[in-house]
Amino acid sequence: MRFFEKYNVLLIGFIFFTGIMGTRPLIPLLASQLGASVAEIGVIVALYPLFPFFLAIKMGQIVDRAGYKRPIVASTFVGALAILLPFVNASIWSILLSQILAGISHTVFAVSAQTLASASKSHDEREKSIMLFSIGVALGSFLGPMLGGLFADIWDYAVAFGLLSGVSVLSACFTLFIKSDSHREATRKSTKLKQSLSLLKIKNLRVAFLVSILIILGKDIYTAYFPLLGVEFGLSDATIGFIISLNAAGGILIRWLIPYLLSNFSRTKIIMGSIVVSGVFFFALPFFESAMILAILSFIVGLGSGLGQPLSISTTADSLPQDRIGEGLGLRLTANRLTQISAPILFGAVAHVASVAGVFFIVGVLTVFGGTKARVPDV
Repeated sequence: MRFFEKYNVLLIGFIFFTGIMGTRPLIPLLASQLGASVAEIGVIVALYPLFPFFLAIKMGQIVDRAGYKRPIVASTFVGALAILLPFVNASIWSILLSQILAGISHTVFAVSAQTLASASKSHDEREKSIMLFSIGVALGSFLGPMLGGLFADIWDYAVAFGLLSGVSVLSACFTLFIKSDSHREATRKSTKLKQSLSLLKIKNLRVAFLVSILIILGKDIYTAYFPLLGVEFGLSDATIGFIISLNAAGGILIRWLIPYLLSNFSRTKIIMGSIVVSGVFFFALPFFESAMILAILSFIVGLGSGLGQPLSISTTADSLPQDRIGEGLGLRLTANRLTQISAPILFGAVAHVASVAGVFFIVGVLTVFGGTKARVPDV
């Protein structure tokens, strides 16, 4: 039990994201198989973060008042139900509903679990807990697409959704054993949106949000459009899933090195360097049709993007008052979801007018440019 208390954020995050992220590359592929156009796929992908965009701040306020356990439990069960829907009924409408529910459960889980990871009193303990959570997320993001692609190759897309839903149910069972956080003040009044937005006056918070947005933009566009690029290049579902998993593997490996990097380099150098490198190799992806070269490039992109999110979370948590951490993390996720809503629609139109490769060129340039502006202060 002591082991679970120490590593619960890693274990639950790993299992939950194995299920949820395992379905993400399958969404555009199943939608395409059902007759959706590239532009329509962009709209479908954008539904995932749409409702969470309006809920994240309020969810953070609720977590600050009532605690993180119940939202974590609820989100894992709803997430399992969401990704079961395409298995029950493989249709465009089923995918749409699945995307909406999965997006909400993902955001509720993220706010609650990040608040759990940020609950440590000292900066060092918080940094370690957030690192464990981010490793769990990265491990799930690595294994999930690999399993999803393998299941789809052996059976079909619908069966893959059903099996990955079973994985998410397992994470839901583990959440029942999380220790309740009794220190929360249930009587604290909810703050208005204007008061939440006032947190943006904190400079460190604004920089952390910029870093998070750049990473989210690259990761989501990669997840949504690399499968389509792979299909254009004649790659199998299993190969596409494997390459996406290698991208996540890069993020896993680099996160183990965060303590070493922070002790030898400034946060600004780490973040700026990693984002710029990620953008350069993102730009290069459409130039190569070889599965081996695409795998190497994707792995390097994963290395570059793997540093940003945990450092963004820890910088956000360190910049906030203790009783507003959930609210601030919710605000951060709102910025992320705005990016996730607008980017697929915008770049879906780009892909429809130009090509899928054009999406990678534009995002690569934006990432490099944004990376040069991401000066993260040391805490």
